[in-house]
Amino acid sequence: YELWTLVDQSGKLAGSALLEVGVWRGGTGAIIAKKAKSIGIQDTVYLCDTFSGVVKAGTRDETLYKGGEHADTSMELVERLTRETLGLDNGTVLKGIFPDETAGFIRDTRFRFCHIDVDTYQSAKDTLEWVWEKLLVGGIVVFDDYGFRYCEGVTKP
Repeated sequence: YELWTLVDQSGKLAGSALLEVGVWRGGTGAIIAKKAKSIGIQDTVYLCDTFSGVVKAGTRDETLYKGGEHADTSMELVERLTRETLGLDNGTVLKGIFPDETAGFIRDTRFRFCHIDVDTYQSAKDTLEWVWEKLLVGGIVVFDDYGFRYCEGVTKP
């Protein structure tokens, strides 16, 4: 509900894309893309994931994440959900470590909305630093894991 409502609020900002980093099986990405389409947002919804599990786990992520968790997914599974099951044509799925390997595929783009769902400190930091300068005034960034018991790294300075 929260993502659905926040995407709706971001609809007031014209001419900018939406981004989700940490897609896993595509559920929240599909919600974002579905809501964007339903309110007439024409811009691309970028869905970025390694599809090989959590990366960049470090000492700040000591409770649960060591690297490789959530590897039980695939790019094909997410594309099937968004395109075939839900009939969405506004999403672009990018496979690789973000922003290191996949941000180069997103050029000259501003963002109205970014959902950061990466579980680890370094991935969250790298994503925020990359998107921040590209975020429109009034744009929305949501940290899925902020304050979550097993994602302490995302909350550390």
